[in-house]
Amino acid sequence: MPEPRTAPDAPPQDRPLPPEVAPGPAATAGRWRIEVDRNVCAGTGLCLGTASRHMRLDNGRARPVEEIVDPDPSVTDAADTCPMEALTVRDAATGEVLAPER
Repeated sequence: MPEPRTAPDAPPQDRPLPPEVAPGPAATAGRWRIEVDRNVCAGTGLCLGTASRHMRLDNGRARPVEEIVDPDPSVTDAADTCPMEALTVRDAATGEVLAPER
């Protein structure tokens, strides 16, 4: 599978991790991946109010504190309440979308 393409001038935190440092299946089993589409995020801060331990604002847009997290209902609640549907929670090992419910 080809790696996702990012703009060469994208900040380092917006670039995907190279395979040699990306967490492997053992590190992600039973964990969740938080994704934010920063082009869609309106910066309302609802996700911070819902999942404050897991989200932060960076230049007026949401960003996960950690991309891979242990399961926490507040994270799926944040994805379900995002008015822009910019937040997606996936099973980190399988990629299955856990929230928002579509």
